[in-house]
Amino acid sequence: MIEEYEIPRGSKLYFGESARRKRAIENRAAEIFIQNGFEEIITPLFSYHQTASKDLITFSDADNYSAALRRDSALEVSRLILKRLGRATEHRKWFYIQPICRYPTTEINQIGAEAIGANDTVMLIGLCAKILEEAGVKAILQIGSISLLKKLQELLKIDEQTLIRHEIHKLLDRREGWVRPLVELSGVEQLDGLSDIVPDEIKGELKRLKETALACAGFETVLSPFYYADMAYYDEIYFRFLLNKKQVAMGGGYESGEGRAAGFAIYTDTLLSVGQ
Repeated sequence: MIEEYEIPRGSKLYFGESARRKRAIENRAAEIFIQNGFEEIITPLFSYHQTASKDLITFSDADNYSAALRRDSALEVSRLILKRLGRATEHRKWFYIQPICRYPTTEINQIGAEAIGANDTVMLIGLCAKILEEAGVKAILQIGSISLLKKLQELLKIDEQTLIRHEIHKLLDRREGWVRPLVELSGVEQLDGLSDIVPDEIKGELKRLKETALACAGFETVLSPFYYADMAYYDEIYFRFLLNKKQVAMGGGYESGEGRAAGFAIYTDTLLSVGQ
């Protein structure tokens, strides 16, 4: 029996102080975005074009077309700006403050931004860090590269699931002398010694990783070349902000349909919990 006061597991309820804190963080984030040339967009809760996923909440609309609740905002923002609003606006920097929904009843509030037609990941890292700082959170920046991981998969002939499950210990006994130092890599200063021993196929990727890390020198930064980001569409440099081992934000570069794009999402509910 479900009592009248119960809410579905995974859904969110804010009241009093928690509602005030949530609104204050969102309002300050909006101010920071606008100061940096971003415009706001609020996308529909319902969509015909959400990427297929096992936790996508789907149903049939009035005309029997398959529709879904919004599971992801980033690609939806890019798609709507480029496909539906293309003639109405030429603006390419947008932010959103809205929830996403995942099966069966999970609600995830996000503060995010997308820079379409650009690949300025460093700018977005700074913007994301600014919003976190204004919320009273100083998190650790983790930087990785999906394109580097793809090349490592080919070179080492390792299964993608090994990376997704973070079974990195399986790589420590490899016969290639450069694998262990790369697995144990954490600081940008360690990259200089690696450049002489790694295969040529990944030298360019490591150089991009180093350039990004050096451009973010003001943050406490950890490099994670073997960490597999849980976002299917990121395909180059990506980043995460972590506090007390909790992920409070994630972002990266991807293909938008109009060249390169980059974006990030701050997980508002996590931010509220770690910022207390």
